[in-house]
Parts: sequence; structure tokens; C-alpha cells
Amino acid sequence: MIEAIEGSKMMKIKGNTRRASKPNFWGEYEEVVSNDLKEMIYDQYLSFNTLSIYCDGSSRPERNEMAVACTYVQNGLVIVKQKNIYPPRDCLDKNIYGELSAVMFGLAHFKKHTQVGSTNVVIYSDVNHIEGFVNNQNTFKKNLSLKKLQNEMIAQYETMSRMNPEITIKVKYLQPNFKKHNPFARSSHNACKQLLNRKG
Repeated sequence: MIEAIEGSKMMKIKGNTRRASKPNFWGEYEEVVSNDLKEMIYDQYLSFNTLSIYCDGSSRPERNEMAVACTYVQNGLVIVKQKNIYPPRDCLDKNIYGELSAVMFGLAHFKKHTQVGSTNVVIYSDVNHIEGFVNNQNTFKKNLSLKKLQNEMIAQYETMSRMNPEITIKVKYLQPNFKKHNPFARSSHNACKQLLNRKG
């Protein structure tokens, strides 16, 4: 089990759940954002049947703690939730421990944020080869704590998929070109930093 203190907040920009519009997520920097990214962001923001989840983690090794956050996006709503985690000693300097924990956080709570009629949940992580870790094609051979966490993530993914047969759950790597200028990825990143900084 991961000891945790949870928090949550809403992004400032949110729409009506019945008829959401297209807000400007980038302000004066909108012109430098690619059309491909804009199209993806608006498709996720306005989607009725797909819940998109952006996961991130951050650490304060000197305080033996990390923070993870998930931004849930669907049908004109953007909800951010974060929590503290306390990694084992052999993972204090392993950022990937926080990143995998963030994916588990998203898996654990996505049902609370999935709207009626949803058929897809897509969880985004900036861990390269995250799909391989979820499918056990990639693994940790030297660090036992990371291997244990991976096994817990795989078990959680399989359990949630089995418990929600009407929903297809995917975990995907967030490509760098879709991470830069991505307001939802940035929201999770900021939520982690704010939680760690808030504790002084």
C-alpha cells in the first residue's frame, strides 16, 4: 500500500457538461500551438464517450516524499486530483516510481469521473514504453521495489478492466510533441509541484 494524502481542485477553465464550447487554453501563446495538438485537446475536452487522464509525478528526495496528480478530461469538465506518496528508501531518487504511482492513481479513481455512456478511458503517461510496463513486456530486473510496484500496477489494470467490461482502458505514452503546450499535462505537473511546495 502507498501511504497518501489526497487533494483535489478544478481547473479554472471548464464548460457546461451539456454543451461545452472551445475555450482558449493557451491565451496569447495560442498562435505557437500546432493544429494537431489543438485538435487533440479539443477532441478530448468535448468528448462524450472517452475520459482522458493525464498523469504526472514529482519528487522531493530530501524530504523522502513525492507527489502524483491526475487531470481528468471529458465533456467540458477538467478535474485535477493529487496526493502525496512516500516511496521506499531504494526509490527516493527514482522518478519513475512516482510516474507509475500516478498511473495507479488514475486507474484507482477513473470510475468517479467517467460519465454515463462512456466506452473508453485513455491514461497518458510521459514514461517511455509505459505500454510495455503495463503489459509486462518491459520490467525492472535490479530494483525490487519498482518491480513490486509494476506488479501492483498490472494487477490493478487487469482488475479494473475486468470490473468494467463496458469500458476499454488504455495506457499510452504521451509523445513529447503532444506534451509541450498541453494544458492538461501542465495542470497535472503544476498540481504535483504545488502540493510539494505547500508542505514547505
